[in-house]
Amino acid sequence: MNNRSTRLTLLLIIVAALFISLGCTVGNFSSIDTVTVGELNKETQTVEVGDAEEVRVYIKMGTGELKVNRGADTLMRANFTYNVADWKPQVDYTVTDGSGRLNIRQPNSDQISIRSDIRYTWDLKFDEETPLDMRVECGAGSGDINLSKLNVTRFDGKLSAGDFTIDLSGNQSLEYLELDVGAGDATVDLNGDWEHDVEAYIQGGIGNTVLRLPKDIGVRVIVNKAIGSVNAQGLTRDGDVYVNDAYGVSPVTVEINVQTGVGETSLKVVE
Repeated sequence: MNNRSTRLTLLLIIVAALFISLGCTVGNFSSIDTVTVGELNKETQTVEVGDAEEVRVYIKMGTGELKVNRGADTLMRANFTYNVADWKPQVDYTVTDGSGRLNIRQPNSDQISIRSDIRYTWDLKFDEETPLDMRVECGAGSGDINLSKLNVTRFDGKLSAGDFTIDLSGNQSLEYLELDVGAGDATVDLNGDWEHDVEAYIQGGIGNTVLRLPKDIGVRVIVNKAIGSVNAQGLTRDGDVYVNDAYGVSPVTVEINVQTGVGETSLKVVE
């Protein structure tokens, strides 16, 4: 088993133990490693935007590797790689009154497997013009979500276990960000020349959460601390509030509310 699988195994054990101790259930742990591995499939699907002026994108993956980036000449071009037939990705798209709804789902997403021979990768590319309201739910795995050049106005993410990177550094459209991090490490890059205010809510979990912040755009971070620690670089602290030198000076403000978890939250101003 490689290092990534070993780390993921440990994270799943921690999550399961934590929720069992609280009298809760998480997913369908009874189905771990009951999946059937077969031949490797590679599929490409494209979705045309049609008459939609804006699109709500809902991505739900139980176990695997998720990649999101620009590069499509249609609304979306998806490359799927998988060797569990029951997990053949489902793509649905509808348009109503100029509003599109794009759903990309993993069937049986409550099944969580840590087998090293499973291949499950989604490589999703979107066009740069269409306004997107995006929600991502990932169970166990990893993700490289690059929204820096996409027209994403709102991003809502729920990441249960694994390591994820969310790059918003070049995005000029984002207005609202909400992120719930479970077990694992998450890096969110909010550095960039924002043209309007951004509102963000971050819920930390078991692991490390890193927020990369702009230097020349005003930043205000309000931290509600649990038992985790906070490490701030390039910010001035006043109680539970952290601000950079541009706060109150620049016409634009990035306002972030952070609820820390068990791990460390790092606030880093990018020089």
